[in-house]
Amino acid sequence: MTDPPARIVHNGRIHFGSFKGFPTKLDIRGVRGPFVGVPLPKFITNFRIHSSLMFMLNIGPYVGSVDFYDHKIFGFADVILWNKENGRKIAYRSFMGPRRRFIPHNMNLGFCASFNKHRYIRISWDHLRDRISLIFNLKGDSSRPFVQAAFIAHFSDDEMCEVSSVVPAPSKRRCSATCLSNPQIHGSISFDKTKLSGAVTNEDLNGQALVSINRTYYNFHAFTEFVAATGVYNDKKFAFQIFTTQENAVDAENINGNYLIVNGECTPLPPVRITHPFGVSRKWIIQDFDNMVDLTFTPSSNVQRNISFLVMRSKLRTIYGTFEGTVKTKDGESIVLHSFAGLAKNQLLRL
Repeated sequence: MTDPPARIVHNGRIHFGSFKGFPTKLDIRGVRGPFVGVPLPKFITNFRIHSSLMFMLNIGPYVGSVDFYDHKIFGFADVILWNKENGRKIAYRSFMGPRRRFIPHNMNLGFCASFNKHRYIRISWDHLRDRISLIFNLKGDSSRPFVQAAFIAHFSDDEMCEVSSVVPAPSKRRCSATCLSNPQIHGSISFDKTKLSGAVTNEDLNGQALVSINRTYYNFHAFTEFVAATGVYNDKKFAFQIFTTQENAVDAENINGNYLIVNGECTPLPPVRITHPFGVSRKWIIQDFDNMVDLTFTPSSNVQRNISFLVMRSKLRTIYGTFEGTVKTKDGESIVLHSFAGLAKNQLLRL
């Protein structure tokens, strides 16, 4: 892994690689001829860049994620939480109308927010002030509680790791860029009383998070599967992100977006094959050919979102379940997981 480039795209050419740290800007616009054989103006090719931000958290009795999706014409935010003790889930969505940019380019200072009066959600980061934070206030209904939460983490934490990758698509004229970090979060979350449950307040919680920001040149049809987990194993704080997509790199052995982080040390993982021979709702098999990743994921519950707007269609399934198996670090240390809570995502996108 090397230092990140000053600019991901310079004079129409892409700087591919895996980097220790973030580039100043996560900006992949300006690639020369990203769709080979189709001479399109830049404003159209830039329109095919879609962005996402995931803040996955494992804190106290809760596992879940806060996600922002930027589809240019519109965006939306999801907050999905599962209680590890009883399996109960709650899910909230906020639709965001046309805006210049939902997810900022600046990786040193920025925020991503939904300002809906019933669904206020905000993720912000500031390297100069050494903080990253998540805040949400979500209005409930008869079955979903009113939820308030505030979490904060510091970039200076000894176990904090920041890595980035710029991965070529099947054509090296396009790319996918990702920034990944593993904040150690502290904060509180409270749920108001509903007809189904009483009020709950959890204060002074400590936990782990995994933050992933991605920008990709998407083809007209795209399919992505993704698994992730973060938590503590034998007093070691770890997190991993593994995904496979139609836009997998042409040189995936050397460059891909799969990472394992243990106590602040990052291990780039080899390309991984994700299969579910018994169906998406049954056991998934996650393996590589280098014997570094040998996992299974057993779904317990899921939330499915379907969106259709003009010619665009999106099917997104967020799945809660448990991992079994082993992931190895670059030093050969095995992280052995037994019934460890985590998430998977399955998305089909037509543009």
